[in-house]
Amino acid sequence: MAETQDHPQPDDVIITLRPVAGGASTIEIDRLSDGSYRATQRGGPLSLELCRTDDLERLLRQLNEALISGTQSAYVAAVRNLHDQELARSA
Repeated sequence: MAETQDHPQPDDVIITLRPVAGGASTIEIDRLSDGSYRATQRGGPLSLELCRTDDLERLLRQLNEALISGTQSAYVAAVRNLHDQELARSA
């Protein structure tokens, strides 16, 4: 993914999660220069920003709960849910 104003390159990668053992896709959490956190799903050369939030603990708790199911789709759904909640709060 090329760097743009909306999708800057990670400043500080905090953690990289591999939702499925042996899977090629990962979820990366990084800290941006404005102090917010971003979760990005990466698979091969493609990446998809899932959410941005100021609440790292909440993001990690969402991902931890998704870990119980052990599926990639549960990780993505958990982070998307957080994204939707963040949008609702900022509206």
